Amino acid sequence: MERMTGKILTVPETVRDEIKYYPVGNEWVALPELNEFGAVESFNVISEHHKGMIEFRGGAEKLLIPFLKVGSQPVELNGLLWTRLEDWVPSFTAEGTGWKLQGTVFCPNGFRGFVYLLEATNESEEPQSISLGWRGNWQLTEFTAFSARKSLGNNVSWYNRWTRTLTFEHRAGLPIVAWALGLSVPLAECQWEIDGRQGEGEKACSPGEPLQFSVEKGALVQPRESLQLALYVAVNREADGASTSVVDLQRHGWRSLLAKHTNWLKEHKPIKEDKGRAGYLCNLNGFYNYFFAQAKCYDTENTVLMTTRSPRYYVSAAFWARDAYLWSFPGVLHMDHGTARKYLELGFTRYWLHRGNHALYIDGTDLYPGFELDEFGAVFIALDSYLKETNDWEFVDDTVLKACEDFLTELAEWKGENGLYKTFLSPTDDPAQDYPYLTYNNALVHRTLQVIAQLFERQGKHQWAQKLLTQSQELKNRIQKLCITTGPTGPMYAWAVDDQGAAQLLDQPPGSLQLLAYYGFCAADDPVFRNTVAWIHSQHNPDYITGRFSAPACEHSPFPWVMSHCYELINGNRQRALAQLLEANLDNDIACETIDAETGVVRTGAAFATCAGFLCHSLFLTLQK
Repeated sequence: MERMTGKILTVPETVRDEIKYYPVGNEWVALPELNEFGAVESFNVISEHHKGMIEFRGGAEKLLIPFLKVGSQPVELNGLLWTRLEDWVPSFTAEGTGWKLQGTVFCPNGFRGFVYLLEATNESEEPQSISLGWRGNWQLTEFTAFSARKSLGNNVSWYNRWTRTLTFEHRAGLPIVAWALGLSVPLAECQWEIDGRQGEGEKACSPGEPLQFSVEKGALVQPRESLQLALYVAVNREADGASTSVVDLQRHGWRSLLAKHTNWLKEHKPIKEDKGRAGYLCNLNGFYNYFFAQAKCYDTENTVLMTTRSPRYYVSAAFWARDAYLWSFPGVLHMDHGTARKYLELGFTRYWLHRGNHALYIDGTDLYPGFELDEFGAVFIALDSYLKETNDWEFVDDTVLKACEDFLTELAEWKGENGLYKTFLSPTDDPAQDYPYLTYNNALVHRTLQVIAQLFERQGKHQWAQKLLTQSQELKNRIQKLCITTGPTGPMYAWAVDDQGAAQLLDQPPGSLQLLAYYGFCAADDPVFRNTVAWIHSQHNPDYITGRFSAPACEHSPFPWVMSHCYELINGNRQRALAQLLEANLDNDIACETIDAETGVVRTGAAFATCAGFLCHSLFLTLQK
């Protein structure tokens, strides 16, 4: 059978969101859709058994909605003013006649859940009856690996008398996953309902049927005094584990949990001094990358890596080696060396079997076949930066050395007669069949060979090391001989060449020629490199997008790429790129794939966690200069 002709592209849809979101999470649970009205539209956990993400969400009425009553009258919560504690924890305020409301949502490190704190202050001169609480509507349980699908199991809820919690369990025959909630005061002192009533009997709902609940606490509040109420939510494999995890949160108390969490955030910020909005963007995107590009699986407790655990991204809850090690890893390295080490351990074990394949399930099994040369050696480039930062040479054990041998053996299979290495898919994950020898990819191979040579040299394998350094230099010579072509302003690097030596003038932001100097292939002031960068940022480039937020794009997504702004920060027009990033809204300050050329708001790839890691990294480098 002949292969299909023409390009088969997998491209993202344009984002049309008008609501702002304030995502927050920890290693166990994520709230990707905490919206500007304070409602939790969904939260999720990661399942290794199911190889993806399990989401709890509402329907027309959101999953969890905070409410305030003053004098028994419900108050409509609009126009909330948001900020983030320690550049991560979302917090809002709202004010009205005689009252003020504050809300804070956080996911304390090490706990299988989150806390939603409300505090209402009586701003009047008379005592007021004030009530705080949440309405809930658990309507859907969804599974996501790339795209979301509704589970056909039942959602079940009941009051757990043993733990004094409201308990929720998703069953498809046996329990699949569960969550529970409790308050900072006993439920016996509050009003609560499941399906409009109190009772210990189970309420079971078929797929798509609303399961509604509420919790509320009221009090007579004196002038200038406040009523506080914390909601504790926890997740686990089944109902008893979820409800006892709520009890554990209650025993620690929200004050202690928030203090320890914010102290951790303060210690792990990439930028600790006040650097204005640039520092805020660096830290916010660093934390988003840290908590949304990795997770602990609720069912196995193993750590897994992914591009993002937000359903707002178009291919969520799956693993790309490039995303993990070229984009996410540099941001993680600025925050926590232990976590960076864990990334590398996973790269040389769990994710090594299908090295070079386009996308994997979170457990490392094959998801989306197709060899990508830029992903093949990505973990070695991350290892190199880790060793330079930590000098932790004990990490280089037999497993790493065996991976070096695997890489070299398989690399030889992709070598062409012209001395360059080919790829099946380009960095946009689209076919590169006409021009299979990409300059950027070969520059990454050049760097990887140098890294492995260094590892061998350290192990006393001097002849092997010298052989690889020679191979690396020969590859560089071939790149300079075959991949430099004539451009509008002089010699420049071609995007790719074919077997006949024809050159393709192009650039792709997910693997740009702007990174040749960053990866040590050439000097930043090399004339050929400077010509290349100038071409990419000119009207000669058919994919360059003009406008207020002008930047290179590509066929995969024809809007200005945030990654392109990152590359400019590293070795281009730094002042221009920084000014644009400071003015752009992005995805409510979080990195996305592309933005609108005039407004600077997200256009494709919302909630892009690994991109947030590289944005953090590029801003960090800029702010250190």
